[in-house]
Amino acid sequence: MDFSKVTKSPVILKEENRHYALDPSKEMRGFIKLAYDDDKCLIIVIMENVKFFPKGEYVYKLVLAGTKNERRRYHLVGNISLSAYGKGEASFRVNPADLDGCGTSLKDYSMAIIAAMSTVNCHEALHPVLKGPFELPKPAAAIHDSDNFVPKNFNGFYNRVVLDNCIEISKQQDRFADILPFADDPMKASWKKITAPDIFPMVAPGAKAPIKQYGHFLWGYNDNHYFLAVPGRFLPDEQPDKGKSGFTFWQPILGMEKDAVDISISVEERRKNIYGYWICAVNRYNGHIEEIPLIED
Repeated sequence: MDFSKVTKSPVILKEENRHYALDPSKEMRGFIKLAYDDDKCLIIVIMENVKFFPKGEYVYKLVLAGTKNERRRYHLVGNISLSAYGKGEASFRVNPADLDGCGTSLKDYSMAIIAAMSTVNCHEALHPVLKGPFELPKPAAAIHDSDNFVPKNFNGFYNRVVLDNCIEISKQQDRFADILPFADDPMKASWKKITAPDIFPMVAPGAKAPIKQYGHFLWGYNDNHYFLAVPGRFLPDEQPDKGKSGFTFWQPILGMEKDAVDISISVEERRKNIYGYWICAVNRYNGHIEEIPLIED
């Protein structure tokens, strides 16, 4: 992002539901800062005095709302981490011209909402906690110099293809065996072992060789992401595309987690003898390939 041309716009969020205040005698407060240019946007969210649920009964999410073509639209941006002291913070990188891979832009939304979502009842509606209107200001000056021409970005199409591939696997998931691959799964995902390499989504050229070598890959999902796990050891030569395609997170397989942290074994020996999976996350709402969103207990 070229910050010399960035527009910054603050959004103040006001409380909507006192039931979610950590301290009922104090006001809940929220703040959103947008930093963006033509094709990139950073959304920073901060909230205070919001109720913390130790058992994780509710999680907080940033949702955008707006109206386009006389239809009410909502876009779930992502989760907001919350401390036991009621302070929450999160940052999200989005394409302001195409949030969901279907051409919906940030300008199509006029309201930012922080909502509480139940993790124990999937049929329970979201509860707005903080809300505030926003409007993107017009660019300070239009640049007509042809030397500054920015070509159209077609990444949204490829994100949509990846997402459609994951959705197709989801439709066929009953064909594949359930698996519990990790002793500790920070993604809190449900996993399937897939022995049909040809249905691996078009994500990483470097994933083909290890999938062929080991004869399978893993597919998983939680509320917000699909996960693709490619078998391999914690070695640069076995990391798909050296991490450039999103496979930056590695987990040892079930039964090898203790060996992975055993300091009595040299690092080199551990890397050669301990097997696991390189994992990437695909956003279920826009198909973006993202860093692994770790979910706290």
